Amino acid sequence: MDQRKSMGDRMNKAPAKIIGWNDQEQKFHLTRSSSNEKTGPIPVSTSPQSTCPDSCPLKGAGCYVIGPIKWHWDKVSRGVRGSAWGCFLDEIRSLPRGQLWRHNQAGDLPGDNEEILPQFLADLVNANQGRKGFTYTHKPVLDSQSGPIEENRKAIASANAQGFTINLSANGLNHADKLASLGIGPVTTLLPYEDKRNTTTPRGRKVVVCPAQTREGTTCSTCGLCQRADRSVIIGFLPHGAQKEKALAIARAN
Repeated sequence: MDQRKSMGDRMNKAPAKIIGWNDQEQKFHLTRSSSNEKTGPIPVSTSPQSTCPDSCPLKGAGCYVIGPIKWHWDKVSRGVRGSAWGCFLDEIRSLPRGQLWRHNQAGDLPGDNEEILPQFLADLVNANQGRKGFTYTHKPVLDSQSGPIEENRKAIASANAQGFTINLSANGLNHADKLASLGIGPVTTLLPYEDKRNTTTPRGRKVVVCPAQTREGTTCSTCGLCQRADRSVIIGFLPHGAQKEKALAIARAN
């Protein structure tokens, strides 16, 4: 049986459950108060590794998810830690009104590999109502990529229009221009350098370096710029951590 059709059938019949590639129910985890210095003390979630698309060049080669977060991610991916999708949504609904929170300190939007499952994303958007959720995605949305491109675009655009902010993650400044031209959501990008200067894309779009990387004492919890779906600027992230050189090489090539 075609896997995509099978997953779609399961989605229609059981909207509270996500079945992964190995036919096991996937788990999702919510940390009520992050201890990450960059994020600050806001709620952050973790999705299983199977949600990350193979088209992401950082997958296994430059991804920042290492150390304690990676250990935690492994446990969520194995189903040792976390909640079933329906219970995870209840946790999001229990967050205070107006709460800023980040979906996916690790992982991507619901759906295996390149696919977004639109009904599950819609469930998350609904659970977020009245709250300030934001996230990032490497799911394919460009015509030059393979996968359910049009379906992914529609799902992302709908979420952004309904108050759940999905940033399109670019691999470099040229890639950022291509994503921004779609008009379906705000864009973030890897930067091909290490100093803290703002810049522009090849097509003249303004890029502001992440304030948490340039201003002492600033965190996601005090900034909130990535949650603003209507912002006029692209946010740039300076490569950092143990995988910095790999990330720089990817940014310079894109």
